Amino acid sequence: MSSQISITLPGYECQLDEKGALHSQLKVRSAALDLAKIGVNEQFIHTIPSNENETLNYRCGCSFQIVSLKNNLRFAMRSKQVAVPLGADFFPIATPRIQDVMRKVMNQINLTDEGMFNQTLKGSLASASFASSWNAQKDCIVTLNFNNPIHNRETSEISELIEWGESLCQECQITTLILRSKKMVLNVGRSPPFIDDTIHIRIRHDDGSIEICIESPEETSNSSKQSLIPIFYRKPEDAFQHPNSKTMAQALSWVLNTLKEITKESKRCVTKKYFMLEMYCGSGAHTMAISKSKLFEAIVAVEIDRRLVDALKVNSTLNDCNPEEGKDGDNTPVYIFQGDASEWASKSTLYRRRESFMEDANKMTKIFWFAQDYEVLLVDPPRSGLGEEVCNLALNGSFEHIIYVSCGREALVKDVAFLSRAFDVLDCTITDLFPRTSSIETLVHMRRRGIK
Repeated sequence: MSSQISITLPGYECQLDEKGALHSQLKVRSAALDLAKIGVNEQFIHTIPSNENETLNYRCGCSFQIVSLKNNLRFAMRSKQVAVPLGADFFPIATPRIQDVMRKVMNQINLTDEGMFNQTLKGSLASASFASSWNAQKDCIVTLNFNNPIHNRETSEISELIEWGESLCQECQITTLILRSKKMVLNVGRSPPFIDDTIHIRIRHDDGSIEICIESPEETSNSSKQSLIPIFYRKPEDAFQHPNSKTMAQALSWVLNTLKEITKESKRCVTKKYFMLEMYCGSGAHTMAISKSKLFEAIVAVEIDRRLVDALKVNSTLNDCNPEEGKDGDNTPVYIFQGDASEWASKSTLYRRRESFMEDANKMTKIFWFAQDYEVLLVDPPRSGLGEEVCNLALNGSFEHIIYVSCGREALVKDVAFLSRAFDVLDCTITDLFPRTSSIETLVHMRRRGIK
C-alpha cells in the first residue's frame, strides 16, 4: 500500500492513505440506521462491510479521461468538473486484469511515435474505458475515444490502423480493442465485442445452502457432498454489468437462499402454480441462476433496454431456459419481454380486474402473463427506485413475497416505507457495492402480512 499512497482517487470519499475497512463499516452502519428509523426491526438488519483487501482490486468497469503531462499521456478522472491525473498508469480500484492492461496500453501509446498512431492521433485521444470479466483471468475490452476522425476511410489508412490495433491487442492481452470517434467505430479482435463469464452455483448436500463461486471451483473428491451448476453469461460491451464481482456473488447467494426458503414453505400447497415476476432484469444476472436452481415453474423477465433484452435472450439460450428455443432439461423457462416496468404494472392491474380471461392464450405474449398470479416479485431498479405504478402493483397484486435489490439508498427507504402498508421486512442485508465511495447495495425480503 505504501507505494500507492501518492495515487489519487478522484471523486472517491476514502483515499488510499485512509482506512477503507473503517469507511465501509461506517457507511453500511449508517444505511442500517436509515432503515431502522422507518420502523424496520433492527434484528432483521444485517451488514456486510468490506475488509481492507476488498476495498481495492474490485471494479470490473472503469473510464478515464486522457491528459497530456510533460509530453506523455496520462489517465485522469473528473472531480468537481476538473480532470485530475491519477498519478500512476494504473487504477488500484480496478481488477488486477484491468490494472495490468492499463499499464501496457499507456506504455505502448507513449512509446509510439511513428505510423498511424503518431503525434496527431495521440493528440486526439480523449478518453479510455476498460471492462473485464468477473473472473479475473478471462476477457478484457478496451475502448479508446478520439476527438477527431481516426482515419479518412482510405483503405491504406484503415489497414494500417487495424495492424496497429492487432499489435496492441497482442502486446496487452486485449480481447477486443474498440477505436471510436465521431461517426466512426473500428473493432479489432473479437467482434462484435462482448464479455463472457462462467460462474457456478455450489449447493451443499448436508444443509442445502447455496453459494455463488466466481472463480472456477476445483472438482475435488468431495463431490458427493456438493453439487456444482455452471451459469453462462454473455454481456455486450456497451451494456450494464454488475461492477463488483464479490458483491454480485454475495447478492446472488442471498437471493437464491432466500428464494429456496420461500419456495420450500410455499410448495406444501401442491395445487398452486409458482411463478416469479422479475422487473428491471438486465441481461439476466439473477434470472439465469434462479432458472438453473429450478425453484419456480416459470419466470417472467421484464427489461426496457433493448440491448439488455437481446443479451438476456442469448443468455437464456446458453443456459437452456429459453422456451422460444425449445429448451431441453428441467431448468425453469424464462419468458422475456421488452417493456417499461411502470407500463407493465399498469397493464397487469388492468387485466387482473377482468372477470374472464382466455386461459389458452399464447404464453409467449405479454397478455397471457399480465393476468397471471405470481408468488414472488423480484425488483432490481435503478438508483431512483420503483415507480408509483410498480409499488401499487406490489400492494394490490397476488405477490406473497418481494425481493428488492437496491443501489439507491434514499429511494429504498421511501419504497420500503410505502410497501410496509401491506408487507413486513423479514431480512435486510446491506453490502458495500463500491468500497471507498458512498455506494451500497441493499437486499430486502418482504412478506405480505397474513402469509405464514
